[in-house]
Amino acid sequence: MKSFFYVIVTLVFSYVACNAQSNMQEAGTASLPYPPSDVIAELVIDTARISIGHGDNWAITWADDDLQYSFFTDGKGFGAHALDVSISPVSIEGDPPNISGKDIPSTSGTLEFLEGGEHSAKVCGLVMIDKVLYAWVRNINLPGTPKGTGSQLMVSKDYGKSWEYADWNWPTIGYPTWLNAGKNNAEAKDGYAYFVSPDGPSAYYDYPDMLMARVPKDRIVNKDSYEFFTGTDAKGNPTWGTYENRKAVFHNDEGSFRPDIVYNPGLDRYFLTVATPIGPWQWWAKENDARTPHFGMFESENPWGPWKTVYYEKDWGSPENRFSPHIPSKWISGEGTSFYLLYSCIPNGPYRFNIQKCTLVLKE
Repeated sequence: MKSFFYVIVTLVFSYVACNAQSNMQEAGTASLPYPPSDVIAELVIDTARISIGHGDNWAITWADDDLQYSFFTDGKGFGAHALDVSISPVSIEGDPPNISGKDIPSTSGTLEFLEGGEHSAKVCGLVMIDKVLYAWVRNINLPGTPKGTGSQLMVSKDYGKSWEYADWNWPTIGYPTWLNAGKNNAEAKDGYAYFVSPDGPSAYYDYPDMLMARVPKDRIVNKDSYEFFTGTDAKGNPTWGTYENRKAVFHNDEGSFRPDIVYNPGLDRYFLTVATPIGPWQWWAKENDARTPHFGMFESENPWGPWKTVYYEKDWGSPENRFSPHIPSKWISGEGTSFYLLYSCIPNGPYRFNIQKCTLVLKE
């Protein structure tokens, strides 16, 4: 009876809190960071919500075994942990509305919960390529650096049961997240793996610029093989070079907090999502004076842009505090016009794996 009551309350709260949403807010259209999409007329987000598990961030990828793999942060996952842990791997089974999660026993992939927030390492990006899982770990907190900064790579060749860290790191890249392209990354258009990150060392700051890097998919563990986006040439083709010569792949004065990027095969478009939460967070390492709480979804024919706006809303989900949006590859429909939006909430809203169905209306 208790669980039935909880489900009813959750659905009612979800319906009240999550207003029916379409494309861009009329009042905010003039301040869009990029022009409206040429191919998408409207994004509709269903009010119904599915919430499972316990934790936040939920970096996610679609594996060759048809399961989705993820990491939760600062939580208990799906019941295997009596107390909160900083990170631990999980698998996600099924398709909405019938989904469930399962904790993956992993000594090397589970990190102890310290003080939470920037004090503990967290996974921020995850991808499977050729049956190998690659995870970006943030908040590595190198000696002499502020808390909540830097990132490092770890790798699993046995579906998340055991993990090995690379012997190098990115001290000045705070939140790298992998581009996902279908099951086992099979929809990738070339032989590279790509990642984006807000251009700065902290995972807790709304940097206005976003960087991009790529690496041959068979050399992901080699730091020297990474190239950074340095702009486009006269023909619009991307150029690549050193970190020092990088240029922004995305810019928004209002911030680019905890982005994610995915390829939509049905529409042959790349989708970039960002969500800057409402209100100040007391554990933020810094504050951005130009920051404006918002959710943005952008699309492009290329992973590096140029970008067009699909959806842009100020104070998205208020009074809930939503962040870390993902579009799980497995739940993108064949024609590409429907998918599920995964996001986290804290301190207001369900501290869980939250998804809502999205539908795109195309321009004629």
